[in-house]
Amino acid sequence: MTKDISGLDLRRLEMCTADLHSLVDLQDKIIAGFKPDEQHFILHRTLDDFSNALKSDHMYVFGLFDKNRLVSQSILSLPGNNDKRELEEFAFQRPNEDLAVYKAVLVDPQYRGRGLMKRMLKIREEVAISAGRKLAITQIAADNPASWVNAIQYGMNIARVDYDPEDNAKVIYLQKSLDGSTDYNLDMSRPYVLSLGTDVHKNVPILFNKMMKLSNDGFVGTGWDKDNNSIVWYPRVEIRQPIDMMLKSDEYSK
Repeated sequence: MTKDISGLDLRRLEMCTADLHSLVDLQDKIIAGFKPDEQHFILHRTLDDFSNALKSDHMYVFGLFDKNRLVSQSILSLPGNNDKRELEEFAFQRPNEDLAVYKAVLVDPQYRGRGLMKRMLKIREEVAISAGRKLAITQIAADNPASWVNAIQYGMNIARVDYDPEDNAKVIYLQKSLDGSTDYNLDMSRPYVLSLGTDVHKNVPILFNKMMKLSNDGFVGTGWDKDNNSIVWYPRVEIRQPIDMMLKSDEYSK
């Protein structure tokens, strides 16, 4: 066990009763804090789900502990080319051995505001890079803007906005190069700034539609404008329609 910069103890969880129940208890506590219509923000994992992650030879389950109390956890998957991986519909042009798949980060409500979500992103990135992975990918529910905004602030790009093929939920797909390479070139001279508004949760339905339109038109959400509470998008250079015509269209101004 090592002391994390947040002042908590960081360790990789093991396949044992204590760690299993700590994971389930933390998840249940977080779900209980949501309103009924918000409980889909996170995937409800079963005891078997956590058990399989702990036993897997290519998954890493990390935890931050305050003494013996688990206060944050995350899962990193480093699939081999022969492994079935999550998010098969995303970054499918890359072999598994290139990828690091980030699973959801859970943080005890009493420990929010301490940067634990970003810390977990950093932990996973460090392990992925040390394993020679080239691209980090993740999927986050559109209704959970706190998580995808954190990911963008940490340097991940919104590469796709769509519906989950398994349950048709609205989701945001993000990625980050870990080796300096890129799957696309962007026209950095043509930014489009999408304001999240003063109430992001209330604006999610509208924002999702706008982001999906941007994504379908070849834009990538690459930056965070903190002062204006906005995401900065740039078009891929492969777009054939004149960019200035798209940016002036009513579809982006509504």
